Amino acid sequence: MPTVAGFYFLLMRCLWLTRKYPRPVNSGELIYSDGMISAFAETEVELTVIAHDNDERPVGDGSSDSRYVDAQGVAWRLGSPQLGGRLGSLVTRYPSDSHRLKNGGPEAALAQALREESWDVIVIDHAAMGWALESLVKGRNGSRQPKLVYLSHNHEAKIRREIAKESTNESLPKRLALRLDAEKYVRQEEALCAQVDLVTAITDTEVAAYRDQFSNQRYLTLTPGYRGERHPNHEITEATPRRVVMSGSFEWIAKRLNLESFLAKAAKPFAEAGIELQIVGKTDEAFRQSIAARYPTVDFVGKVPEMTPYLLDSRMGLIVETLGGGFKLKALDYLFHRLPLAGLRHAVDGLPHTSPEEVLLMDSMPSLIREVIVAVDDVPRLNRMTAASFEKCEAAFEWKDRGRQLHEAISAL
Repeated sequence: MPTVAGFYFLLMRCLWLTRKYPRPVNSGELIYSDGMISAFAETEVELTVIAHDNDERPVGDGSSDSRYVDAQGVAWRLGSPQLGGRLGSLVTRYPSDSHRLKNGGPEAALAQALREESWDVIVIDHAAMGWALESLVKGRNGSRQPKLVYLSHNHEAKIRREIAKESTNESLPKRLALRLDAEKYVRQEEALCAQVDLVTAITDTEVAAYRDQFSNQRYLTLTPGYRGERHPNHEITEATPRRVVMSGSFEWIAKRLNLESFLAKAAKPFAEAGIELQIVGKTDEAFRQSIAARYPTVDFVGKVPEMTPYLLDSRMGLIVETLGGGFKLKALDYLFHRLPLAGLRHAVDGLPHTSPEEVLLMDSMPSLIREVIVAVDDVPRLNRMTAASFEKCEAAFEWKDRGRQLHEAISAL
């Protein structure tokens, strides 16, 4: 039993529900879940996590009920590495993601954990894990124990409706399915916000959006931390290729819509200016080949084992999402690699950088493209930007601070 100044105290017993074992961390959502779980595990807590195993690098035995203890002592109860299909969700009240995530082990693991053990707090990590809410609320038997926390990654109601509205190139059945799925996400997230004891959000803007509808809820902003490589001495030179890079994971439909919208506006002017546009990130090969065929001047690299070589060999990093909200974790990759950031103003919510001496932000895509074409050859300006932005963010994005904030907020409930 832990002690402080000679006094014994009990660790907080926490059950954490997330989508899958988040390592390797190769998407923004996995980075955020992994960062929060690891940081929270460093506080005064006994942490158990229910999730699916990782399909790329499983740590369990491949069954729907395997166990694993990581280096921090976190106990993982893992479902199958592979998820089931989405089609069955059409006849349920669950969004397609939730339908897939609850089956294959996690639903049974949660029922057992609630039946056989007692918990001080249960964290619902991502709206897609809202499938668990009903059993969690019933398990409290009219009490307010255990405390329930919804750890949001995005304002899902807003984003899912945007995606359904903008998916105009999809078939009619696909568009109808997206609309139905969006409304299921809306209902599920609203139930979470109404019934948990604490809602966390990734930016202050999203907290404000939640508060507009659920004014009596408790909120906590938890921007991401950063534990990747830092290159404080990197500088851009005339020898650096006239290249701009856009990194990310391009598997989710919103990410693909954003990419296609950007390329339709940017590929031609960048090519005419002799600027190489490079897209680096995880996607399926069919989508990568489709983009490469439509935009032959764009270098769509796809998934790579390490982003650093690409970030250090470019002159600017782009953040150009028009759909979706939240904090873009690739912004921290850019800034900590001393790569100048250029983006749409609304797409970099949560960053402390606002000055044009630190980052290049514009309100529209055409104006951003024009300014990038001008800025890419101003090497002294690019290095001034990276020096100023690196200094501002150097100590501002520590994961351990986020874990401590969450622990303190839960303790105060």
